[in-house]
Amino acid sequence: MKIGLLHYRVGETDGVSLEMEKWQTVLKNMGHEVFLIAGETGNTNALNIPSLAYRNRRNLILKSRIFEKNGEPEEEILSEINLMKKEIYSELDIIKDFDLIIVNNLFSLAHNIPAALALYDFCEHNKIKIIGHHHDFYWERDYYKTVNSKKVSEMLEKFFPPDNIKHVVINSIAEKSLFEKKQAESEIIPNVFDFDRDEWIQDDYNHEIYNILGINPENDIIFLQATRVVRRKGIEMAIDTVAEFNKKISEYTGRKTYSGKTVSEKTAVYIVLPGLEEEIDYSRELLKLAEKKGVNLKFCSAICSDEREDGKFSLWDFYTVSDFITYPSILEGFGNQFLEAVFAKKPILIYEYPVYKSDIAKTGFKTVSLGDNAFNKNGFFAVSENMYKKCSLEITELLFSEKTKDILNNNFEIGKKYYSYETLRKILEKNIRL
Repeated sequence: MKIGLLHYRVGETDGVSLEMEKWQTVLKNMGHEVFLIAGETGNTNALNIPSLAYRNRRNLILKSRIFEKNGEPEEEILSEINLMKKEIYSELDIIKDFDLIIVNNLFSLAHNIPAALALYDFCEHNKIKIIGHHHDFYWERDYYKTVNSKKVSEMLEKFFPPDNIKHVVINSIAEKSLFEKKQAESEIIPNVFDFDRDEWIQDDYNHEIYNILGINPENDIIFLQATRVVRRKGIEMAIDTVAEFNKKISEYTGRKTYSGKTVSEKTAVYIVLPGLEEEIDYSRELLKLAEKKGVNLKFCSAICSDEREDGKFSLWDFYTVSDFITYPSILEGFGNQFLEAVFAKKPILIYEYPVYKSDIAKTGFKTVSLGDNAFNKNGFFAVSENMYKKCSLEITELLFSEKTKDILNNNFEIGKKYYSYETLRKILEKNIRL
């Protein structure tokens, strides 16, 4: 089959772009001809449909008129929708010979209404099969709750998503939400990772991370926060946990960690953050908190890239030099960084965000858990002091236990069983008629 994976953008580090590339690999290995299709394609080899661009200015203006402004004349809004729909329809001619389009979020978010309507009509007219791969829903976001047009509300009800296509969601919470809102059944296909790829290892190239960041590779301990730096990642809880851990580290002088480092009187503890700082005010607040708590933060997105290039390091390189992964996110659609940590065979500190509790925890991963009862404290997410102490103790036990490598190997096997490319292939073969 000739299959297209379509979204507003590809080739970026957002979860949807990453999953599309994984699906492309698996579908190609199944013998299909597979193309990425988007409005913004970056450096990726993809078909370009300009009007789908996430940052398309004309659409952003229309979106604002629909969901933000009051008193907009409905006939003018509808006229613009129809005009844009016709123009986008003509751009879709590039996919007229496809057998299947897997549509990522166009039918579940109301970000670009004309594009979704045009795509639906185009596929209907050209007898192209559609699968809706829904990562987020518009009704779950406050932004879309006010609609300045009765007719647009009817469009959202009918086409977001349409009821006559196959629906795929990434977790059981989304499955329930779609059924309650639209009475539509869906197939759960979780995020996956390539557990058969080459193991990430330390080498002469990534060993330079220690030198650049001023970290001693023999004695210092690295906690890696591999996510983007945004508030919902709850990074302050990693800082509070490490602050508690710091209080006891001197008691382990002379002890070796599972990763082979030896604690000395000069041992320093760091949280390394190679992800993009997308909320600068938040980064500044984290620095102030860390300084107050006596925790060393190393923001280093400037030396992290998608791949090794021009003296920069891939995200995978940062996993190799770390000793522990912090993942205290308050909200995730699934959890790509969690799977990365499992593949890297690193112990993980986690906050039990809703999807982790509902879908991931039951598979049996061994983690250090901050629980699920975070509250607001001085503008930050926080859990109880007793919880930080408990987690600090568990982190210490994992760092210095001879059993840790067995635990990490078992986590890896669980990940491979439930979240590998092979798992995705089996689900597609069994449940998706291609």
